Amino acid sequence: MESNRRAVGPLQLDRKAFRQTPPRQEVLRVFVEHSQPMTVAEVHKRIRGRQINLTSVYRAIHLFRRLGILVLADRVTGGQRFELSDNHRAHHHHLICDQCGSVTDFEDCLIGPFERKIRERTRFVVRRHDLQFYGLCVRCSK
Repeated sequence: MESNRRAVGPLQLDRKAFRQTPPRQEVLRVFVEHSQPMTVAEVHKRIRGRQINLTSVYRAIHLFRRLGILVLADRVTGGQRFELSDNHRAHHHHLICDQCGSVTDFEDCLIGPFERKIRERTRFVVRRHDLQFYGLCVRCSK
């Protein structure tokens, strides 16, 4: 999975005229190093070494969403989970367990022909799509 990711770093913020602050660097590092979608609290727990408050994590995630670096992956009991956008990792879909909440990436996308039909019938140009499957993971289905 890691090899499918594109580099994300200070240039992304510099090009948009945003400062690369230590809290922003740490939040970005967490998302680059961990492939699963995470809530703000989960990101905050993974920040190492620095005392960065939860508000700074919220603000960094909000900024990264506005810049298209992060996207909303799903909503769970603990809040919303975020992950790197398709601009910064391989396009994929999610298999979400209803029981334990685990998320598995599914990287085979078979939606291309469906998007072409949409464009042919409606002239609507699909720029991106999200697809999530809900059910039971291997551990919970036993």
